[in-house]
Amino acid sequence: MDRQEIDKQVRANLAAQLRISADFPDTDLLADHGLDSLASVQFTIDLEDTFGIVFEDEDIAFERFATIKSVVDLLLEKLFPSS
Repeated sequence: MDRQEIDKQVRANLAAQLRISADFPDTDLLADHGLDSLASVQFTIDLEDTFGIVFEDEDIAFERFATIKSVVDLLLEKLFPSS
C-alpha cells in the first residue's frame, strides 16, 4: 500500500464519519471539517480497524491528526516502521 492509496482510504473513512464528500482539500480537520473529540475517537478506531494497527497513547496527539497529510504520515510510520 502506497501513500496515495492510504490517502484515499483515510479520506473515505473521514468522509463517512463526517458525512462529507471524500474530495476535500488537505486543510485543518477540526476547523474546516468539524472533527471534534467524539468524531476523532471514532475516526481513530476506524483507522485502526481499516489498517490493522494499534495507536499508542503517544501517537494520539492533536498535531498527528491535524490534516490528512499528518494522518497519512502517521499511518506510514505505523505500517512501515524503520528498522
